[in-house]
Amino acid sequence: MTKVEEKFFDFIKNNIIYIIPIAATILGIVIRYCGFNFQSDDFNSFLNPWWSAISAGGIKGLAQQVGNYNIPYQIITYILTLFPFEALHSYKLFSVFFDFVLAISAALVVKEFDSNNSRLRQVLTYSVVFCSITVIFNSSFWAQCDSIYVSLILLAIYFVHRHKNIAAFVLLGAAFAFKLQTVFILPVFLYLYISNRKISILHFLLIPVTDIVMCLPTVFLGRNFSDIFTIYVDQTDYGKQIQMNCPNLWALICDRNDTTYYYLFKTISIAIAVLALGIGLSLIIHKSIDLMNRENFLLTSIWTVFTCVMFLSSMHERYGYLLDILTIIYAVFIFKRVWLAVLCNLVSLRGYCFYLFTYDVLDIKLTAIIYTATYAYVTYLFIKEVIINGKKLEISKKIDEAKVITNHTA
Repeated sequence: MTKVEEKFFDFIKNNIIYIIPIAATILGIVIRYCGFNFQSDDFNSFLNPWWSAISAGGIKGLAQQVGNYNIPYQIITYILTLFPFEALHSYKLFSVFFDFVLAISAALVVKEFDSNNSRLRQVLTYSVVFCSITVIFNSSFWAQCDSIYVSLILLAIYFVHRHKNIAAFVLLGAAFAFKLQTVFILPVFLYLYISNRKISILHFLLIPVTDIVMCLPTVFLGRNFSDIFTIYVDQTDYGKQIQMNCPNLWALICDRNDTTYYYLFKTISIAIAVLALGIGLSLIIHKSIDLMNRENFLLTSIWTVFTCVMFLSSMHERYGYLLDILTIIYAVFIFKRVWLAVLCNLVSLRGYCFYLFTYDVLDIKLTAIIYTATYAYVTYLFIKEVIINGKKLEISKKIDEAKVITNHTA
């Protein structure tokens, strides 16, 4: 090997921490650029007409609801109309910006959870998340905005583990203001509140307060205050379809356009999800599980979000977005579970391909069988590794040790 070659490989070795994220960023931007002119049905049927209506109405037009997204997104859309860019690229640029925020937020969570503070692990997390094909499709092909609320959730997770509870719950409120699917992660914070007792019930009030504050500008412009609460209520009944291209439990039972017994199935789906999450909470409390522990928290979060996606009705193919990102973070620490991240992301990719390109890679019922089996295995892992073998709270350990000593003395 020549000296030039030696210097080259030494340079690569000494700067790999910088080379990986730079290469991932360039690759991610190039792929996103390829999809920037792609127009999805969502854009043509909804996002573009919303843009036209908001642009025509001006700032006073914010007093009226346009579309079925929450008020903060309507405010953001109005702000975007003030710039000299067309609707398609404006939506996508805004979402891509949050792709960066998402990848950085994921890396921050890994940094907080990593006792070894491995910079390589952090840059790999950033790189994998930023180059995730579903993340790329969501923003630069679909012009959707799921990276916004998920990045805010990740930042909330980061801050709650740094015991910055006010910041964490304000971020949760901001995430909720953008997407109703934020409720998928709320049970985990409820588990933290009850089991670890380092969060106040008052912190939870910051979620609706933040949502209201973010919506208030339009109320001052004449919008009804009740709109802040009714938009999400109306959103849950949109389309009145039991399954909407998400391969969950209901995809095994109903066809996509099936509206038969919609309200009955909706009620049953909520009851099943609440029951499952309630059992999980009861087990965590009974076993005094420490959810500030990395493995406990990540696996509990994955199981909780997966439970919501699996059992709730009217789930879109995009609603597994948070689950996909959490499994990537989990795989960074538990490498033997990389398959879980790959599988969940591939299932989401199947839904994206079907919606964006009308290409059905795999029949949805067969996909639902795979997804349901994966959920069953995640539930097994949750019970085994969190409930049975998971790290307990220190106070519980001391009580158990005292009982052992007492029994031994007796």
